[in-house]
Amino acid sequence: MIDTRAIVRRLHALESVAIIPRVTSTNLIARRILNECLDNELSIPQAVIIAGEQFAGKGRNERKWSPPPGKGIYATTLVTRPSSELPLFPLEMANIVATYLRETFGIDAKIKWPNDVVVDGRKIAGILIEARVQEKQAHMIVGTGVNLEPVESDTRPNATSVREAAKKNYSGIDAAVTSFIEHLDSRLAVSHGNVLDEWRSMSVHKDGDPISSVIGDRTVSGTWSGIDNHGRALIRTDTEMLAISAGDVIVQ
Repeated sequence: MIDTRAIVRRLHALESVAIIPRVTSTNLIARRILNECLDNELSIPQAVIIAGEQFAGKGRNERKWSPPPGKGIYATTLVTRPSSELPLFPLEMANIVATYLRETFGIDAKIKWPNDVVVDGRKIAGILIEARVQEKQAHMIVGTGVNLEPVESDTRPNATSVREAAKKNYSGIDAAVTSFIEHLDSRLAVSHGNVLDEWRSMSVHKDGDPISSVIGDRTVSGTWSGIDNHGRALIRTDTEMLAISAGDVIVQ
């Protein structure tokens, strides 16, 4: 059993923690909280919601994502930042999740643009961010899923888990969830000025790698040329250099 009160007393950036056994979607709960606060001119809580199971989650491009119970970290974090920081925030969150896996479990986690976290080419964690901008503030809903235990599924043939990849310290879900909250909080509480350099140091991509990006119903193919100062993926085609701000990247 996780003692949320004890955790909250140790936090610096996050104000509250909620752990719910079973929900439709932690992102849906966070969205309701955010909208209620904004509509009634209330302050937005900096909080994290953890579910033991969610049965109507969604991933990127509205893909359904309903992981089995007791197999991972299913979290949504409410974070408010100046709107100027919004472009780099997806990369910052990828850095946070990757360093959590590295520092806590000794896993050689890498980042696939913009914020899928992989180990030896297999996905171990994913992040989905929604944002609502009001004046100069960006209120973000950050959905994070981390595979803790192996799951046999035809829909995720290229996935791995902390149980399979950890070199140290993995002792079960409660300890992993607690260390995740504490790592997330400690990273959100400090300066985030080196987001690009840190992301590049953990990127799975190398200059010149063949790569494709799916943008809506269009696929662009070329070679990887890094990221720019706005966190956009740079893809060199036969005729031009494209800066991609959103889309699925496929390593060929």
